[in-house]
Amino acid sequence: VGFQMGFRGELIPIANSTAFLSANAVGGSLISISPDGQTLAVVERLTNNIDTFHINPNGTLGPLVINPSAGVGAFSGRFAPDGKLIVSETGSTISAISSYTVLSNGKLSAVTQSLTTNGDANCWNAITPNGAFVYASNAGSSNISGFSIGQSGALTALTTSSVVASNPENATNLDIAVSGDGKFLYSLNAKVGTVGVFAIQSNGTLSEVDELPGFTAAVGFNGIAAL
Repeated sequence: VGFQMGFRGELIPIANSTAFLSANAVGGSLISISPDGQTLAVVERLTNNIDTFHINPNGTLGPLVINPSAGVGAFSGRFAPDGKLIVSETGSTISAISSYTVLSNGKLSAVTQSLTTNGDANCWNAITPNGAFVYASNAGSSNISGFSIGQSGALTALTTSSVVASNPENATNLDIAVSGDGKFLYSLNAKVGTVGVFAIQSNGTLSEVDELPGFTAAVGFNGIAAL
């Protein structure tokens, strides 16, 4: 369902903007809009599909285009500043990450297919504002993997193992976010009730700065945002 933002920040429903995914109960887990405002993408966790819609000038959506994920366990997808779609895959045994180009007909063309994160339960990813790096949060292994994003959208691991940071044991780092200036990455460690703070180095690797306490552990915190 689409909304227009009013002058005072209020949300105004867009007429005839309701669109449907491929079926009921498909586990739609993340929605993302391309930087040019032309494409909306939704990941269907339970079908392992990635849906795309063209965004019309009036905010309504064009026909649904269903794209099978290049890897197993597609969970979430975010657009990089250059328009490439980066998708996290929980996988069946070990997690991975893929990148796609969106074609003019809404079809997705895989650039990098299922590059391993060498971690477990990669549900969410975060991209730096300059589009140079993407990080994957491995909630099942309490670590974070990092990749560079090439001009073509190709992903390359930043280290031999791809892992660039570790959280406390059993942290269950459900989500991560990058600051608006691209200097810091924050990790929501829901199980232990902390937020990990990491400085992003010039080569994309992470250096731990702090671990902020004060959150009630294991109560279901499930999202984080950074300005």
